[in-house]
Amino acid sequence: MKITPCEHGLEHIGKSGPRTPGLHMSAIYNSLYQEMEPTRFIKGSAPDPLRLEAGLAFESFLEEAIKARLGNGGGRPGELISEEGILYNPDLLCFNGVSRVGEVKLTWMSSKEVPREPGNSFPPKFSKYLCQMMAYGRCLETPHGRLIAFFVNGTYKPMTPELLAWDITFSKREMDENWTMLMNHAKQRKLL
Repeated sequence: MKITPCEHGLEHIGKSGPRTPGLHMSAIYNSLYQEMEPTRFIKGSAPDPLRLEAGLAFESFLEEAIKARLGNGGGRPGELISEEGILYNPDLLCFNGVSRVGEVKLTWMSSKEVPREPGNSFPPKFSKYLCQMMAYGRCLETPHGRLIAFFVNGTYKPMTPELLAWDITFSKREMDENWTMLMNHAKQRKLL
């Protein structure tokens, strides 16, 4: 056997093309969470490119699976713009009796604390996901969301991958408060 390390030719993994000019919703909620949880969301840092690429690949795979297997007319809607001129791009729009904003996450966080039965809350470490879903839902005028998360290491005991999903309905008050928080932050940071 002869083994020789070689170049993989994938130097551009995790580097997407140029974004549409303008303010993106992700700039607002990323900035907000960098201030709210500075040790977790480090200002000026970039996501690990291989983890980012894994997440994007999973989103693409899941979008195709939903189209092919579930046949519900859902999928990625493409880039949209809010009344305020903010660009946003939901992972999915799902139609299962109601229009839902779909958010797809691939994560190395533990699934140990996530809801396994109907309830009314998620652990705080998932608040950014919910903030994002409420912002997109507000722009699309739907309080309904579907969070699909692939936990790479499951609960870590044992380290077994786990795919989970939740249908979430936000109250008008939750959505209004979330939007006010995002817009106030954007104005204070002169993003808007």
